[in-house]
Amino acid sequence: MARKPPSVLIVDDEPLARTRLKALCKRIRLFGEIALANGGRQAIEKIRLNPPDIVLLDVDMPEFSGLKVAEFCQGLGHMPEIIFTTAHSTYAVQAFRLEATDYLLKPVKESLLREAVERAIANRTRAGNDRGTETVDRLWVQDGNGALQIMVSDIEWVEAERDYMRLNLPDRSFLVHQSMRSLDKMLPHDLFVRVHRSTIVRRDCIAEVRRRGRKHYVILKDGKQLPIGPRYADRIAGSAQAGRLGGSDTVTE
Repeated sequence: MARKPPSVLIVDDEPLARTRLKALCKRIRLFGEIALANGGRQAIEKIRLNPPDIVLLDVDMPEFSGLKVAEFCQGLGHMPEIIFTTAHSTYAVQAFRLEATDYLLKPVKESLLREAVERAIANRTRAGNDRGTETVDRLWVQDGNGALQIMVSDIEWVEAERDYMRLNLPDRSFLVHQSMRSLDKMLPHDLFVRVHRSTIVRRDCIAEVRRRGRKHYVILKDGKQLPIGPRYADRIAGSAQAGRLGGSDTVTE
């Protein structure tokens, strides 16, 4: 059975930019429903009501930036593919930390938009195929010119480095070319907990959870301090109090 064409939400505060992107989307003939939002707040309202498959997202918008919209999307059960479309190159690092599919500079070229959308469709297809996949107890990593298997139970914490993930073990680390989202699905949730959009930690490595004003941190047993993202703070504090982390309750400084 043929797959349904993906829906897209175009988010831009400039009417001419929205019109041009809509015309490009129609021209590449890869989309089904095409919706428009005139800014970040309206985008979130539309995403809540009818989540799109793909979002074409401007970054620099008044009141509510595209980066905030992408952060909101990370909290959804099935995050849409985000393709940033912007006149500014300065936000690229932040965009890829938010697991963006692509980052296109205005004026957006039709050929580059097509490539980005095809990549987004491939990502969604792969995610759909992997949705029922069980967690793993081993991972393949590159080691010099070869590859080796590591036990996931040896990983202490994971941090995002652009479109790579660094797996930190007690005595060394490895880079894997994988998204944080897919790695989070693969790691057993009884062993690991996501504390930030760019950080996953093994539960028994956490010595304590600390709060300083509005900011929260996990302190590992080796003394390393890792920030807890605002979206994860309440859940991590609740897990600490329920004894589902390796350390003590939240400590307020």
